[in-house]
Order: sequence, then structure tokens, then C-alpha cells
Amino acid sequence: MARMFQFAVVALVLLHSAANASMNPLSVSRTAMLKSIRPASHVNNLSSSSSSSSLSLSSSSQSYMHSSAAAPVDEWYEDGRDECIQAANYDHEKEVQLCSVAAASSMGGMNPVVKNLARGAFLRVASDISGGTALENIKCRVTATGEGPFQSIRDITSGPGGFLNLWSGTPSRTIEGALLGAVFLVGSAATKNQALAMGAGKNMAALAGGVVGGVAQAVIMTPAGMVFTSLNVNKGKPGYENDTAVTVAQRIMDEKGIKGMFVGGGPMAVRQASNWASRGLFTELCRTNLRLSRFGLIGEIGSGVIGGLGSCWNTPIETVRVLMQRDVSMGIPPKTFGEYIDYEMQEGGVQCLFRGISPRAVQAVWQTVFMVVVPNLLGL
Repeated sequence: MARMFQFAVVALVLLHSAANASMNPLSVSRTAMLKSIRPASHVNNLSSSSSSSSLSLSSSSQSYMHSSAAAPVDEWYEDGRDECIQAANYDHEKEVQLCSVAAASSMGGMNPVVKNLARGAFLRVASDISGGTALENIKCRVTATGEGPFQSIRDITSGPGGFLNLWSGTPSRTIEGALLGAVFLVGSAATKNQALAMGAGKNMAALAGGVVGGVAQAVIMTPAGMVFTSLNVNKGKPGYENDTAVTVAQRIMDEKGIKGMFVGGGPMAVRQASNWASRGLFTELCRTNLRLSRFGLIGEIGSGVIGGLGSCWNTPIETVRVLMQRDVSMGIPPKTFGEYIDYEMQEGGVQCLFRGISPRAVQAVWQTVFMVVVPNLLGL
């Protein structure tokens, strides 16, 4: 996880830096570059302290310096560095740029919305491929069947595909993940910035950003979750051997119409809003109020872990969502939210509403690190 996280941070920081460079991607501060520039006074002292045998050379050097006295100090370069350094000689506030082919091809200004769409898509797909898809498969099976996590893993991996069965549905989930990550980061970042501009504190801004980002995700996740749940519930059953995301969607729309794809939309919206609001709020509380951010990257990741675990309080909402979409995929008329709660309480008490919490907790931590911690590190 640490190696994948480091890769994601480096890739996003490079994208962030290049997109925001005002002059070119290799621009650096003038103060840092001036450390390698020889002051004119130093050259003057060297020339004045030279031996009498080199008096003519010293005099010519001094005369050249006097002739160019109007030129700024930063025109003097050290050991041929003038071939790769171009000093700004018009204003002391300007930057010194590295002159290279790469620097010449500087990136133009990019729309912030487009940048956040790309960042969000990248982060979510990275979290899914690196383990999120496998955790989602395990969680859905545990919630829908009542099996334990380890039994679910054995059942999933017992098929012909073996261990790779945990990543079944990766192509469709990659598309879904890219859309989810894109809309989440755009909605969340815009809401946080607006809340801060209106005078809200960081905690309130994180809460608001999570709510808006989560609701935006629900529009995409409801039909995608319907297909994903159906594939997990009916896997291996007679008559469903050749199911794919396309055939499942076609069957549901033939039976229920387009509305059938959005069954469970209410619980999904509540779950996503409370998910990301909790993750964002708890993570920010740990960063600022508990001051874990002072420990650097470890503190940031630790804040994300606590935020992800804290968001699992709403597992009953996720349980109802999975059960509702399971019934639709099996052709059973879905119950209301309250009826599912009552049924599960009668079957096994409160613990039945928290089925699948173990894989869900790991998945929550995983997604929080990618979708909350990394944007925080980038200042989004």
C-alpha cells in the first residue's frame, strides 16, 4: 500500500506542478539559482589580487566589467552555466529559468475543473486496481449471502480464474471508478473552496465537500452498483453462467425499465453523502485538531486511516442498499428501507445490519487515503 501510495503522490504532484507552472515546468526560484551565480564583486576581487604577470588580463577583465557596470549581477555565471541558465535581467522579482528543450515546451494554463477531473479519475482507478475491486467483491458477497469474509474469499477464488476472480468486473469498474473519482473530486474541491471563501472553518468545509461529492457519486454508483451486485449474487447459478455487465443491465431494463437501474438510489445517496462527509470530517479533525499533520506523510496517512474507519458507522445503510439491489437482480420485488431494517433485526439483531463491516472498513481506509489524503497533500 505504501509503495502504491507513494507512486500516486509523486504522479499527482508532478501533474499539479506542471499544470500550475506560470512559465514552464522546469521553472525554479530565483533565490535558489542565484547561489550558483558569481557576484561581480567577487570577480573584481579575484582580478585585483592576481599577480603582476597577469596584469594585462586583469585590466582587460576589469575594463570589461566597468563597461558592463549597468548590467545586473545575475548576468555573471559560473563554469559555463550560462549555457543552461537564463537569468532574468529586467526585474529582480522575475524567475531564473532552466533553458532546455523540455522547458521550451511549457504547459499552458489548464482549466481547474479539467485538472480535477483527471486527478480524481486517476486516483480512484489507482485505488480500485490496487485492491479496491477485490475488497468490493468480498464485501458484496458477505453482505448478500451472510458468509464470513474468509468463506467468501474461498468461494470467489474456487472458480476457474482462481485468485484473479477477486478482480472480476475490473473493466467495467475501471470505467465506473474513473467517472466516480472525477465527479467526486470536482464536486468536493469546488465545495470546499467555496465554503472556505464564505468564512467556514476547515472542518465544516471538509464536511460540506464530502456531502456534495458523495451525492454526485450516487448518480453513477446506483446503476453501477446494481450491475455489480447482480454479478456477485448470481455468480455460478444455473442460467447466469454467461452474465456480463451488459447482459445484466439489459435484463434489468427489460424487466423494470430504466428506473430499475436506479432502485436503491435513496440509500445509495445517503450512504455516499454520509460516507465522504464522515471521511473528510474525521480526517480533517485528525489533521488539524489532533495535529497529526505535524508528523508529515505518516500523520496524513494515519488521519486517513482514522477517517476511513470512522465512516463505517453507516454500514446498515450499505446493508440495505445491497439487499435491495440483490432482490431486484433476482427478480424479487424490493422492500422499503424500513422493511429491510425490521427484517434484518428479526433475523439476527443489530449485528446483521453490520454484515461485511470488516472488508468494508479496509476498503474505506483504502479509498480515503487515495481520495482524501492525496488531495489534501495537493492542497485541493
